[in-house]
Amino acid sequence: MIRLITCVRKKKGMSYQEFRQNWESIAFSELMDKAVAVLKPLRHARSLSLQIGANIRLMESRGSDEPYEGIIEWWWESASQLAPLLDSTQAQGMILEMRAFQAQFVDFASSPSFFTEA
Repeated sequence: MIRLITCVRKKKGMSYQEFRQNWESIAFSELMDKAVAVLKPLRHARSLSLQIGANIRLMESRGSDEPYEGIIEWWWESASQLAPLLDSTQAQGMILEMRAFQAQFVDFASSPSFFTEA
């Protein structure tokens, strides 16, 4: 199983509420649905971090940075299944469209993406 994980930070100067409005917008949901149709993952998830005291205590106890505002995860059976999908013109267009939309509320330089194997 191959998984693509993106840890999302909001743009500097943007409030968490503004970030959340973009994240939960109908336009972003529709774009995610379109991406699913093009990228054909076995599973995908979009999660928001909780703005609760327990997260602050956890951060302080570990001496860590603030949690990411959101996480996007995509699962595929194998790298051999994923490679042709990502190389397609349709996927390349979808990735550009997703990036353009996210540019409204995502700090890309602080939002790492990486593949994992499960």
